[in-house]
Amino acid sequence: MRAWLVPPLCVILIRMRSVAAKVDAIGDHMRGVDRTLLRENLKLTFEQRAEKHLRALQMVEELRRAGKKLRQKRDGR
Repeated sequence: MRAWLVPPLCVILIRMRSVAAKVDAIGDHMRGVDRTLLRENLKLTFEQRAEKHLRALQMVEELRRAGKKLRQKRDGR
């Protein structure tokens, strides 16, 4: 094998370090995630998850309406 075809060891180590840093970053993000909720949600059918999502969106919309109403009341409108 020709020597110029083999990457130097330092190049290989630098690449390995960058890959390891990415793996650690993923682990850092997953520490704050409650996996039990994810598992329970995945037990639901698509239709059940869609209905749950729709109810959450309806709640958000209701909160927005209530906030708008309170702001209007505070501003004297």
